[in-house]
Amino acid sequence: MKKYLLVLLLILAAILRLHKISFFPSGLNADEAALGYNAYSLLLTGKDEHGHILPVNLESFGDFKPAGYSYLLIPFVKVFGLTEFAIRLPSALFGVTAVFLVYMLTKEIFANLNFENYLRFGIQNLRIEEIVAFMLAISPWHLHFSRGAWEVNVSTTLLLLGILFFVKWLKNRELISLSLSSLNFVLSMYFYQSTRVIAPLLGLGLAILYFKTLLKYPKQIVTNFLLLLLLLAPLILSLASSDASSRLSGVGLLADEGPLRRVEQLRGQHSDWNSLLSRLLHNRPVIYVIQFVKNYTDHFDGNFLFVNGDMIERNRIPETGLFYLTDFIFFALGIYYVLNSKSYKLQATIWLWLLIAPIASAMTFQTPNALRAQNLVIPMTIITSSGLYFFLQLARGSNKIVFSSLLIILITIYIWQFKRYLHQYYVHYPQTYPAAWENGFKELVSYVQSVQNRYSQIWVTDKYDQPYILFLFYSQYPPQKFQDRHQLTFRDKFNFSTVRDFDKFHFESAPWEKVRDIHSTLIVAAPEDIPSVGVNIVKTFYFPNDQPAFKIVSN
Repeated sequence: MKKYLLVLLLILAAILRLHKISFFPSGLNADEAALGYNAYSLLLTGKDEHGHILPVNLESFGDFKPAGYSYLLIPFVKVFGLTEFAIRLPSALFGVTAVFLVYMLTKEIFANLNFENYLRFGIQNLRIEEIVAFMLAISPWHLHFSRGAWEVNVSTTLLLLGILFFVKWLKNRELISLSLSSLNFVLSMYFYQSTRVIAPLLGLGLAILYFKTLLKYPKQIVTNFLLLLLLLAPLILSLASSDASSRLSGVGLLADEGPLRRVEQLRGQHSDWNSLLSRLLHNRPVIYVIQFVKNYTDHFDGNFLFVNGDMIERNRIPETGLFYLTDFIFFALGIYYVLNSKSYKLQATIWLWLLIAPIASAMTFQTPNALRAQNLVIPMTIITSSGLYFFLQLARGSNKIVFSSLLIILITIYIWQFKRYLHQYYVHYPQTYPAAWENGFKELVSYVQSVQNRYSQIWVTDKYDQPYILFLFYSQYPPQKFQDRHQLTFRDKFNFSTVRDFDKFHFESAPWEKVRDIHSTLIVAAPEDIPSVGVNIVKTFYFPNDQPAFKIVSN
């Protein structure tokens, strides 16, 4: 059975990530639709939705998201069509791959550690890498971002692969291992914005940690430096020649005026607000550094990690942490165990990753953020699993009755937590946060397509994120027709843009006072915008919790 354990773990990981991915998450969010439609556009025309030829970054909603995931989607869209399954499948597969890679990485790092025969029902020589793979396979944080079309999940897997090849290089000192490490670090930067901060910091950190070792191989260093320049050239050119760096200005820490108002408040509490002391103690650099440190440490907050998770509805499951509640015990044990382990030199890579992982997220004002800090799940899972391994070692030293009792209690607790997580995900998540995933647009677009020939204009509310991209996606609107016949709006305060018009569709808020005198128009309105009487409501669409999502008015 031993040789099949990894296979069973990968099957478990695959089932949890692939089961009903077309339907859960329930709905399709605008970012997923944008990645899918841009892949569709690239497949058919070689251009993105706005007509840019083979872009490195997708202008999309003016946020210039990395285009890597859309390129990855092209063969999936070709085979499976422009569907939820096609655009979510790559993320799920990368999630399964991460379970295998974390197994391999842990095996390399803890190569000399194992304990044998602690279970009496057939599992022999259970090793730490198998515990790590299992814990990542059932991890709420990793599962959540493996099931949607999340670019961050792909970039995290590529970072994991980059770390694995670097650890292999430390053992074999072969150029191919170092080159593959560099390749995966750079590739991760083509998939997600935050990784453009994390990957260079990880690479720099590894170079500092193993500086003396690297110096012994100057030819390999030069070769990899040239490789990095070649691989990064398209990204550097794109950032320099477009507004692709504008995303940081929209959500970056410096875009938050709260700290500046705090500076003004603190200075106002001095008798002379403009005194030298006041200016030295209360200024932009000081207040933003303090805010950054707070943002950073917030990512290690117990409530965020183990109890309630992210505050953003799309990134969280109701009343559920990013890890299981009892994981905090094993995380604490894991810190102690890894710090006292014999393989401390290799384990430095895990500590480095743990410390760097939240930095990009801490540079924004929406923290703590489970999406931007998702790569933190890997080092934390390794440390938590190490703590569980250590606990089982300690328990194994007690008498058989005590050990068996502890094991039964532990297994029971984790089964309950795991079943509760699945219940929250599949039952309560769609009903608690239905608007988080633009639930209902698929049925809405289908209905609108069936009646649109009766109207000269279709007016659609923009209450729910970016409706135009969902209409493009579900109608499979020809990219050739869209690329040259639309216009992006000016950016809002978060640096986002949208499309107001294409074909006969217009996307804008639809309060009745604004639209009641517009005739020969089908109006798709938010429920609160339409009176309950005196209006020709031809159809109502409902969220899974039976609350109205759209009211359709024939005007």
